[in-house]
Amino acid sequence: MAYWVAGQIADGSLEPAVGTHLIRADIAYDLGYPIELEPLVHCAHNLESWEESWGVSVEELNREAVDAAKQFLSEGPAAEAGD
Repeated sequence: MAYWVAGQIADGSLEPAVGTHLIRADIAYDLGYPIELEPLVHCAHNLESWEESWGVSVEELNREAVDAAKQFLSEGPAAEAGD
């Protein structure tokens, strides 16, 4: 499920804030917050608690979430199978 949601974040079919929230609140929680999902969980926290005073735009946080999703996908089971 985490790979499916991350894939949707990476391909733009799911908003980063929505996707990272799903990963943090449902998937990572159910799995005991595995280290592999930590970057996406971190992005979820940033997007959920963002304030304008941070000096970083929501768009930048969204890009970070997309990058984290792509990184997660690149290190996933399919990538490991090729090793």
